Amino acid sequence: MNKRTVLLVCAALALAGAYIVFFMDWHKRPKIQIFMEKSRRSLLGGSEDPAIFFHFTNAYPLTSIEVVEADDARTNKYPHALWHVVAADAPVPTTSFSYGAAIPGMKPEISTADPEPLDSDTEYLLLVEAGKDLKGKITFQPPY
Repeated sequence: MNKRTVLLVCAALALAGAYIVFFMDWHKRPKIQIFMEKSRRSLLGGSEDPAIFFHFTNAYPLTSIEVVEADDARTNKYPHALWHVVAADAPVPTTSFSYGAAIPGMKPEISTADPEPLDSDTEYLLLVEAGKDLKGKITFQPPY
């Protein structure tokens, strides 16, 4: 092989490596995708119950769900949790849940704690964990 061929092969390998590093997601951790749905009944004013539903693209065995104020999370390392539930024993795969509702296989982190009411003028952050490596988060605002 002459020098030109070796140089072109090295350039092609360098470009292939750069493509893999910058445009493929092989080296990134997977994230839980979360979607929020506001209750139609609370939007239309037919109910005082401000139901907010969260849905996932797949069923995940959740180990922790926590809701905090978004501003509090930006400024504090350990923000005040308005609602925090953890896996009781063996996590049950979950595809959706409602804010403050009982979730199969989960219990409040503090046994006497109740979910705090949400204010419509405040942004909140939902943090979800499934195991140690799989995490997801979404910012939301209540409809009422």
